[in-house]
Amino acid sequence: MQMSPIPPENGRDYHEDEALDDESDFSAAEDGEDEEDEPKLKYQRMGGSLSSLLANDAATCIAVSERMIALGTHCGAIHILDFLGNQVKELRSHKAAVNGLCFDIDGEFIGSCSDDGSVVISSLFTDEKRKFEYHRPMKAIALDPDYSRKLSKRFVAGGLAGQLIFYMKKWFGYQEQILHSGEGPIHAVTWRTSLIAWANDTGVKVYDTATDQRVTFIERPRGSPHPELLLPHLVWQDDALLIIGWGTSVKIASLRVNPRGGANGSYMPGPVSSVNNVDIVASFQTNYYISGIAPFGDSLAILAYIRGEEDGEKDFSSAAPTRQGNAHRPEVRVVTWTNDELATDALPVHGFEHYKAKDYCLSHTPLSGGSFINGRWTAGDEPLYYVVSPKDIVIAKPRDTEDHINWLLEHGWFDKAVTEIEVTHGRKELFEEVASRYLEHLLAEKKYSEAAELCPKLLQGSASAWERWIIRFAQLRQLPILARYMPTEKPKLSDTLYELALVALALNPNYHKDFLSAVKNWPRSVYSVVPVLSEIEPQLRASLMTDDLKEALAELYVRTGQNEKAFSFFADLLKPGVFDFIERHSLHASVREKVVQLMMLDSKRATSILIQQRDLITPADVVSQLLKAGDKCDFRYFLYLYLHALFEASPHAGRDFHDMQVELYADYDPKMLLPFLRSSQHYTLEKAQEICVKKGFLKEQAFILGRMGNTKQALAVIINDLGDMEEALEFASMQNDDDVWEELIKQSTQRPEMIGRLLEHTVGNLDPLHIVNVVPDGVEIPRLRDRLVKIITDYRTETSLRHGCNDILKTDIVNLLVKCYNEARHAIYISNEEEEARNKRDDKRKPEPLARAQTLSLKNMDLKSKTRSGGRCCMCFDPFTIQSVSVVVFFCCHAYHMNCYMDSANTFSDDQGVHDDSDDNEYDDEEESDERPSGPRFRCILCTNAAR
Repeated sequence: MQMSPIPPENGRDYHEDEALDDESDFSAAEDGEDEEDEPKLKYQRMGGSLSSLLANDAATCIAVSERMIALGTHCGAIHILDFLGNQVKELRSHKAAVNGLCFDIDGEFIGSCSDDGSVVISSLFTDEKRKFEYHRPMKAIALDPDYSRKLSKRFVAGGLAGQLIFYMKKWFGYQEQILHSGEGPIHAVTWRTSLIAWANDTGVKVYDTATDQRVTFIERPRGSPHPELLLPHLVWQDDALLIIGWGTSVKIASLRVNPRGGANGSYMPGPVSSVNNVDIVASFQTNYYISGIAPFGDSLAILAYIRGEEDGEKDFSSAAPTRQGNAHRPEVRVVTWTNDELATDALPVHGFEHYKAKDYCLSHTPLSGGSFINGRWTAGDEPLYYVVSPKDIVIAKPRDTEDHINWLLEHGWFDKAVTEIEVTHGRKELFEEVASRYLEHLLAEKKYSEAAELCPKLLQGSASAWERWIIRFAQLRQLPILARYMPTEKPKLSDTLYELALVALALNPNYHKDFLSAVKNWPRSVYSVVPVLSEIEPQLRASLMTDDLKEALAELYVRTGQNEKAFSFFADLLKPGVFDFIERHSLHASVREKVVQLMMLDSKRATSILIQQRDLITPADVVSQLLKAGDKCDFRYFLYLYLHALFEASPHAGRDFHDMQVELYADYDPKMLLPFLRSSQHYTLEKAQEICVKKGFLKEQAFILGRMGNTKQALAVIINDLGDMEEALEFASMQNDDDVWEELIKQSTQRPEMIGRLLEHTVGNLDPLHIVNVVPDGVEIPRLRDRLVKIITDYRTETSLRHGCNDILKTDIVNLLVKCYNEARHAIYISNEEEEARNKRDDKRKPEPLARAQTLSLKNMDLKSKTRSGGRCCMCFDPFTIQSVSVVVFFCCHAYHMNCYMDSANTFSDDQGVHDDSDDNEYDDEEESDERPSGPRFRCILCTNAAR
């Protein structure tokens, strides 16, 4: 027979039971306990075949092994159930109520005892069965844990006869040994390793089968109800700890042995050492009856029966709860060894109103090895607790991590739930569920920022989860809050989601900084720029525009090649790299509308661009924009910089603004005002004079007055206000007018100091005698003697310089005339291309003078290329255009064919001496030059003969 394994959830939950009413709830006890305390256990009612099995019967006891459950009934039946409550096997071994059941450690045999006086040991997988008959009801039985492994087949049993009988199989049958008798009925017995513990009317005794000795006796608690009314409960927590629950008393006895078993109740077969001593390590009283007890990690699980008011007034030793239909629900309480309550749960058992404490019992699955850590069992090692009532079985199971997480969620502690899952590495599905509930809670509370901040942690690498929550935030119009947390890799989401987020950021001015960050930091591959711009541009308004939005849009325009739009935003933002951007993309034409911004950013570079591109960006455009700048910047200073640079580059380009430029120079660069006034002809003299008077610029006033023709007033300003005779002299020299000089002398004679200074500057300009003559008699001139000496000295120096210059001039004239005459006698050789080719082949046969003539012709080709049209040879008188031969031309206007010249030269060479050696002396008076030939030159035959 095969048994079903323990399922994750045994049976069905209470809320699935149609017999459970609204009041059936495991929330907490009805004693006002703090509802915020987390329960330790979770409960469910056993289903399967149980309800049909107990429909006409009542449960009396239960035993649980690692493989199955055995349920004894009032009618004497033993039902073998799987952990879902489905009947696997039925044993009809007794005719009266079954009082006790016990499995061996392997779950292959089950022992039972009954009020019919019989003890039956049955094999669950074979037909083996042993039955022992007694004359008195049997109340307790315990099999040797190694019953199926040993041939001795030992067990103990006891009942109302008051004897605890130890059975052991021998060669000729079972041998009986009475371990104890004479102290009343045996109410409970349990066997662990070699230790047998039992309870009778006087107390609890322990016997060691390894040494065949009684180990200890623990007295029955004083004032406890009679065992017939409220049974004692004995449970081994491990090989050395015995838990005793009797009436309202709990004791825990520690038997000092050398343990051979595993921790926390696991059993390991083998011999054990004898018990040396027994200590009561814990003891306390309760205010309720103990209907069952079991270990719960390092605590205790107690099935409590709550006493009624009438029960509290009676003596426990003489009274017990009655069946009056007003009993309380039984409770499962988790307490420490010092009776500190950790959890209390009231169980809505069917018919609890009519049950008394003796009608309930508690059993648990065998405890497995040290899996209880930090108050929790390792997943899969949790024990199961079975609360049995006559008509019902409730299964209690320690709450696992997922239960703890669900409890946290129910109480709204989502952050703790997430932390718990991370620490315990919970299931992915559970984490996703918790994340979803957490985010929905935050959104319902309108905590959008907190929800968005948690998304990377809660959604992790799930692309589908990100997509769902992005859409959810978008529906709530809160997508800009989430956008900054959206992942761009691991996972990479749909392009549409990124584009949707960018549009949401761009249309909300509060998130333009995040929009800029996303544009700069998100990989370009995760979204398309064109759809984003197409969604944003129609909705742009002046109220939406911020610096962050402009910069982000500029970046997007650059990516799409819309550099003009990008430049417009970069200029508005005064980005330092805008000038390089202009040069890189040749955006000079776009500068026209952004003059002010560029000047504010870098006036020097902006001015340079504006001057270079003045054909595209006219001065009128620049000036009009700067004038409109108003309070945005110091537009007048920018006007000064631009117009000054424009004037230096092209004095007439900004002539329409020279009046403005006069005022700007007066304000920002007074030193440049006078040079500007002298260079420009396009400003209004009256306005310029008014500005100079207002600013007190005397030199400028004098210049303007001079240009206006008011030389007397100009000189008066220079002499009287400025007191600068050098300036007055310079002014008079520039005017080139004798009347001005007369006015200067006239105004100077009124001031003796000025007369002296005027005398110092007479050389080359004025006649000192004239000045002396006009000076009134008796005027005292400071330092007159020194100044007259200086005048005479300067005059002598000037006279000497003039004589020297005249001598130099005459010498230069003679030398240049000689040079001109000699050059005029030179010949120019004009070659023919065909003849030149032939001459190259005959160069070696040509006479040396001809070679020198050709050399000379090459050096003089830039002077003349050919004779005038219609010229004739002076020898043969043929036009030069008839014969394709080279020509020799002289500055005396005589020209010869080359062949005619050579023939005539040879004819007259002997008689006329065309090449007289005396001719070579003509170069004696010429300057040394690289072009001077090494041999005699050609001479015009006609002119030479005529001269001779």
